[in-house]
Amino acid sequence: MLLTGCEPTHAGEGPKPVNCTVVVDGPEKTDAGERIEGRVRFRCGKPGAEKLSVKIRMEQKSGSSWKTVTSKSFTLKGSETVAAELKYQNRTVSIGCKLGTFRTVVDWSRVSRGDTESDNLTSGTMKDPCKSLFGDD
Repeated sequence: MLLTGCEPTHAGEGPKPVNCTVVVDGPEKTDAGERIEGRVRFRCGKPGAEKLSVKIRMEQKSGSSWKTVTSKSFTLKGSETVAAELKYQNRTVSIGCKLGTFRTVVDWSRVSRGDTESDNLTSGTMKDPCKSLFGDD
């Protein structure tokens, strides 16, 4: 049985804050093959978050530390944060292909019904994402 439009509540409480799922994907070569792209995927329950703030950055390893090579920030509201069941909205950052070890980092926060949730997510690393596995690049 499928129920829609219900707002979970407990005695004496108002509607619960919407839940948001945020996932960070490691850098990979774009389909066109000329750029490295890092992606964040997200979805919130209906009616969406009052505000979902997302800062996504791609970092490159430099010795024993990481340096940001590109970043973007997004602020989304309401229906912009909702996705179909088992689907996600997404936002990306990208740079031109170059050698090195890269990772994607996301800082996010969600405001819903007076409640704030936030987290920092870091992807796995990817070495030389534009280099072909077959040696033809």
